Order: sequence, then C-alpha cells, then structure tokens
Amino acid sequence: MSTATLATPVAATARSRLRLAWPSLVETLLAGLVVVLIAPWFARFADEGVVRDDRFALAAPASSATMGAPPVATAIAPAAASSAVTRIDSAPQKNTAMRELLASAGWQWAAWIAAALVLVKLSRTSMAPRVGVALACLLWAVAAWLGNVPWPLAQDGAFELARPTGRWDAWPARYVMILAAVGALLLAFPGGWRTRSRPQTLSTRIGYPGLVAATGVGWLLLLDLSVHGPQANRYLALYHHGHLWLALLVLTGVAFLRGSIGRALATLLAFADEIGGRVARVLGPVLAPLTLAVLVLGVTVATAVLLTGIRQVTSEIGRIWLIVGVAWFFFLRGAPIGGRVARARRRLVSLARYAWPLAFVAVVLAGMMIATRDMGPLLIAAYAAGAFFAATIAMWWHARTGARVAPAVAAIALFAGWIAAITVALFRFGALDAVTAGRLENLAAPLASANDQLALVAWFRNAAPAHGFGWGNVPWCGYASAGACAGVPAQIQSDYTFTALVGVFGWWPAWAIALGCALWLHRLVRHHGRVTRGEPRFVVHRGRIEADRQAFVSWVAVAWVVLALCQLGVTVAGNLGVLPLTGVTFPFVSFGMTSLVVNAAFLALCLTVDVPTDADG
Repeated sequence: MSTATLATPVAATARSRLRLAWPSLVETLLAGLVVVLIAPWFARFADEGVVRDDRFALAAPASSATMGAPPVATAIAPAAASSAVTRIDSAPQKNTAMRELLASAGWQWAAWIAAALVLVKLSRTSMAPRVGVALACLLWAVAAWLGNVPWPLAQDGAFELARPTGRWDAWPARYVMILAAVGALLLAFPGGWRTRSRPQTLSTRIGYPGLVAATGVGWLLLLDLSVHGPQANRYLALYHHGHLWLALLVLTGVAFLRGSIGRALATLLAFADEIGGRVARVLGPVLAPLTLAVLVLGVTVATAVLLTGIRQVTSEIGRIWLIVGVAWFFFLRGAPIGGRVARARRRLVSLARYAWPLAFVAVVLAGMMIATRDMGPLLIAAYAAGAFFAATIAMWWHARTGARVAPAVAAIALFAGWIAAITVALFRFGALDAVTAGRLENLAAPLASANDQLALVAWFRNAAPAHGFGWGNVPWCGYASAGACAGVPAQIQSDYTFTALVGVFGWWPAWAIALGCALWLHRLVRHHGRVTRGEPRFVVHRGRIEADRQAFVSWVAVAWVVLALCQLGVTVAGNLGVLPLTGVTFPFVSFGMTSLVVNAAFLALCLTVDVPTDADG
C-alpha cells in the first residue's frame, strides 16, 4: 500500500478532529470570559461584614421562623417545641456559614463552573458513562467538603453542613461520605475506562457559557437579597449554595448518561406503545378507551392525594410528563406508520388518529394540575400545548400531501390564535379558581385589591434608574426604618426575578438579559436537526448496527426548550402586569431547588449531540 493511500485517511481524521476541537475551544473561551466579567461582582459582598441589621452577627437575633411567633406550649406540643428549639439553635451556625459564604462565594462559583465544564467535555469523549458518573460523584463530594455546602435535601427545617463543626479537619457529613463511597464503588467496578461510543460534540458554542451567565447573575441576586433584603430572606444565598451544587452534580451526571437515557427511554416507550396496541386489539374499540380512562383517573386521584401541598414537586412532575410525552409522540410519529396514518382516506378521522396520543398527554397533565390546584404550571403548559398541536397539524399535513410552506404558515397562524384564545379564556374563566381570581383582581386593580404586591413591583420598576441601582444599593426594603421592610414582596427571588433584574441593572439591560435567555434557549436546539432525523431508525457505527440514540433525546430537548420559553414569557409578562402571576421561576436565575435541578438535567441533554457519520446516510 502506498504512502499517499495511507496519508488520505490520516489527513481526513486530522481535519475531523480539528472541526470538533475548534467549537469546544470557543466554548471554553466564552465561558472563561463570562467568569472574568461576573466574578469581580462577588467581591462587593465579601467586604460586607455583618451588613444590614447585624443580621449575620455571631450573637444573632431570633430566626425568621420564631420572630413574632407566640411562645410554644411545651407541655401541650413537645414535638413542636423541639422543632422550634432546633431552628433557634441553628441560627448561629447559619450566620457563621453565611459570613464565610460571602467571602468565598465568588471563587466557589468560578471553581465549580470550571470543574463542571471539564466533566461536560469528558462526557463527549469515549469515556465509559460509569467512570464519568464516578468521577462526578467524587469531584462534587470534594467540592461540597471544601465549600462547606449545606445538604439541599434536608427535611423538616434541618440544617446540615458538609463540615458540621466548620473545621478543616472535621469529619465530613454523612451525605458527603455516601456520595464519595458511590463514586469509589463505581470506579472499583470491573470494566474498562473507554467504551465504544459515537463521536460527540457540543450543540452550540454558547450553550455552557449561557449557563455560566445565568447561574452567576442568579446567585449574585440572592446574595444581594440576603444581605440587604427582608430579614426573613437573609439565608436565601446559603440555601442556594446547596441548590447550585446539586444542580451541577445532576448536570454532569446526566451528561455522561445522555446516550444511555436516550436509548432506554426510546426502547421503553416504543415497547409500551407496542404493548398498548396489542391490549387495545384484545379489548376492542369500546373497552380499551374505557380502561384507559379509568387508569388515567386513578393515577390522577392518587397524585392529588399523595402530592397535594407540595406544588414545587407536582409542577415539575407535570412538566416532566409533558416533555417526555411530547417527545415520545413526535418520535413515534416520525416512523413509517405515522405516515400511513396521515394518508388515510378520511381527513378528520386521519387527523384524529394521528393526534390522539398528544391529546392524551395533554389531558392527563391538565387533570393532574387541576387535581393538585397547581394553576400556574397549567397556564404555561396550555400555552406550550399550542406550539405542540400546531406542529402536529403541520407534520400531519406534510405527511399527507408532501407540502412544506403551507403547513408551516398554518402552524404559525394556529399557534398565534391559540395564544390569543388561552389568554381570553384566562381572563374570562380564571375567576372560577380562588387563587387565580385573587391574582386577576390584583392585576386589574393593584392599588385597591387585598394583595398590593403588583403595585409594589410597579413602583420598584418605575423608581429604578436607567442603569439600575447597582449591587449593594438596591432598596429592596424601600426607604423604611431598619426594623421594617416595606419594599418589594418577600418572594422577589422567585416570582419577580425580572423586576429584581430591573432594580440592579436597569430597564433595558433587564430586557437584554430576558431576550438573551430566549435566544440562548433557541440556540440550544437549533442544530439538533442537523444530526438526526428525529425518527426511530438504525445507524451503522464502527461496523455495527445500533439504534439512533440521538433522535429521542433531541425531541426531549426541543420539548423542554419550548416549555422553558413559554415559562420565561409568562414570567416576564406577569412582572409587567400583562398576565397574572403564576408563581413559576425565571429559568436558571430564580431561587428554587426543584426547578433548577430539573432544568439542569434537561440542559445536559441539550449541550451535546452525536456527530453523524458517512455510514449514517
């Protein structure tokens, strides 16, 4: 064999590696630039000392849980008294932890961002997922111990730091040791460090840098609120310390398991679809729908009974159900059987048969949200459903006739009409729910309603200078005396995050952040269509035939981005008084553990894509 013959594949391999390495280098440089721009802002809080009201002094005032509360009758309720004592005793520990966090939050955030970036890049190599998850567990166990991170999943008001005594030679907390043990066991498990994996690359150069910017600004907001905001919110940044740690742990773990998750979900749902079809043929056209309706009703009632009162959990469960269900629908409708259903003779029957699985997903979600009285996520899901149904009709039209332009135009028009219809229905029938009625009243007459939160938010936005008040100067409590906080509402860290951004940066920078977040979400999935057809098929890799694991993952990513964009739009509209508040968060910026962790898991599925090969056709 000649030297020229050997040089051709070598040169092609070198070009391929350069083509994959260049976007990764740009991603690293952009992430580093964001860290360089944001990190100096953390120094403002490192010099704060005990700050407003001496709230983090070692001899602390009573905790927010007991301030203004009546004395506890120990003889009548000893359990409640014990819980109150536990919360009081933890206040000095929290104050010490907050003082340490103010001094170290900047370098911890920068170090965590760098560590997570290294793990995400390793997840794109041929490293075995088991080894990657093990490294993630070990690294984040060490990070928790070094940063003295509070355990984010503590229950009943418990407060557990990674180093309970605060000393560097202290024995690690139980959760740190368990996480490190899991990592060590995974590494000790027999097997190689490398696995046969398809080439992978990043989906967009701004994917990870966008996460860096969102988490950095979000933690800065919570630090400012903790230092200068309401006394009851003085530990927000401390709790978010654990939330962000857990979110990055989940992000890096899911990044290594992305391919396995895609294959497992695609196989499981395809198997469930086949089983459901066989059961339907056995039960017949009448008994099968009745059985399905009874099953759905039972699941909805069980969810309402077991999870009522913990809406932050039920809303995320509903969101996961909608995302996975929508991805399952579009994934299976890309198969040849979907085209055969679309080309049936009678149009209405064909459309009904084509779209009924998506309608089933939407009905189950609506029943779950209504049963748990979680109306905020239901409104966002209703808006997102318009995009999904419009896309369904466009796909059905294209599969039936082969047209492209007309289905796309019809989908855009249908989505616009859907948004208008849902908004009109909200204002006309929203009063049927007590909570929604109160928020509609607050929206219609903010100064006359029993709830004056929207009036306070409007005052705060109008009072903010063009360039914002700046870190450390935002009047979160208005201009009241030191012992009161009559400024922004207490939930400014979640419902009113856009207003908080206006207070810090000003009106136009806050809009730039919101629109930049929307653009970032769109870019996360823009290039997914270049690497997969979105249909169940087999591909050839290294001489082996295997399932296309990217297709289902890409549909999950698209569904999550659509829902996140609707969430962002509704949140901003609620802050501006266009829509009633829903209680949902600004993605990746607001306070809230469940939302942040779930979003981090879905983001991990978006950041990386499989590189198509010549054998894929």
